[in-house]
Amino acid sequence: MSTGSGTGELDVKRGDLLPKEPEETEQSDQTQIPIDSKLRFIDARTESSLLQVAVTGSNPPPGYAAMTEYWSRRGTLKTSAMILESIGFANRSGSAGYPKEFHDWLAQGSLLATAQEASAQQWIQGVHQPASPNTALYWAADPDAPSTRRIGLLLELGSAGELLNVVWYKTKQPTGGLVFQKAPSRLTFTLVVVGEQKEPSTDPYHIDNKSTWYYYRGEMRSV
Repeated sequence: MSTGSGTGELDVKRGDLLPKEPEETEQSDQTQIPIDSKLRFIDARTESSLLQVAVTGSNPPPGYAAMTEYWSRRGTLKTSAMILESIGFANRSGSAGYPKEFHDWLAQGSLLATAQEASAQQWIQGVHQPASPNTALYWAADPDAPSTRRIGLLLELGSAGELLNVVWYKTKQPTGGLVFQKAPSRLTFTLVVVGEQKEPSTDPYHIDNKSTWYYYRGEMRSV
């Protein structure tokens, strides 16, 4: 599945432009990002890797926990647009080559881990108030309904631009907690800016001011 949004600026009235089509039925799932996924966020301008993510299932490689997302920060996250790419594992979980592939995908980065399972109740209606002034909000088409809905990705950053935590936004509360039913092969996230000065915003209503927003914030830990 390939679903990309443009890299143009997002107007605060963007919600007015979205067609009102029937929403797609979401499957009941108990995971945040599909298990055994391998994802990469790249800078849309330079194509350099910013974040690489590997997600374990019930059979993790040695040294890693089951049902866990591992986020490896490769570069500075101050960018106006980044592209999410989904890259399948060449080796299946449990195979001889899987542990090395999993480890190599995360190597050479600053590593964080967070629980991979989330319930629908952990998606809270409202707006998350970040503590860091360096936090950045990005928007993209929602892969579950790209013609009618948007999602948000809030990166909570430290004083040196390091990743502290990730907050996901959706305009429909997932029935089972899944941020999207299937990892898109390629999806563009664009920084949310407002006003003539193009000031960055952390308010999802600047993505779509006509919808109700829900957010999920996990708890990342250093590995």
